[in-house]
Amino acid sequence: MLNELNLELQGKDRTVVDMISSVNAFKRRLHLLCSKLQRKDLANFQNTSELEKQGKDSALLDSARYTEQVNNITSDFEKRFRDFALLEPIATFMCYPFGEDHDIDSLAQNIGAVFHLNPSALEDEMLSLQADIQLKARAHAGQFWNLFRVEKYPNVRKCATSLTSLFGSTYLCESAFSQMKIVKSKYRSQLTDEHLEACLRLAISSYCPDYATLTDSIQCKSSEYGKPT
Repeated sequence: MLNELNLELQGKDRTVVDMISSVNAFKRRLHLLCSKLQRKDLANFQNTSELEKQGKDSALLDSARYTEQVNNITSDFEKRFRDFALLEPIATFMCYPFGEDHDIDSLAQNIGAVFHLNPSALEDEMLSLQADIQLKARAHAGQFWNLFRVEKYPNVRKCATSLTSLFGSTYLCESAFSQMKIVKSKYRSQLTDEHLEACLRLAISSYCPDYATLTDSIQCKSSEYGKPT
């Protein structure tokens, strides 16, 4: 389960919102495992369940010992990802701001403290946003926050862009260093910093040029005989 979570947290397109969801789901699984162990339900522990059926080594079936281990993992996750607990209500609002259970006052204070914005201005924009019928009708559209007008929702837009640009893990940094080691090898020791930066941008970017449009925009040059080349 830890290996699966580790893979979920990796990747270029994984935002901090995705990571909060993955970590919260994993913590819920841990709580479920604890409750099952306390009931001596070994459905999620195939090896231990098999031993119980065979009647072997009753010491291995001590559910209290396993419950303690799972609780230790849960406590460790609470400590490691305590910053996520601060961002979770912000992410929840940014994903769907039209819920009636949002505490606008505390949310504005929280957002202002995290992203250094004016809480009073945020409150006005958040209340206007929740009453915006046109935006509510398009809440499930892709790139929802790009629909916001900068002049009407400047602080909320800044909060959304800041949230999506947060680094939830060191994956991108480690990936960039790996690419740099490949690009600037011992055979390319004379590579300048400028060229190295350009090579790294190409290596780690997911952008793909529209070659068809680029070629269509290029005009043919006429030769000296009047025929296009």
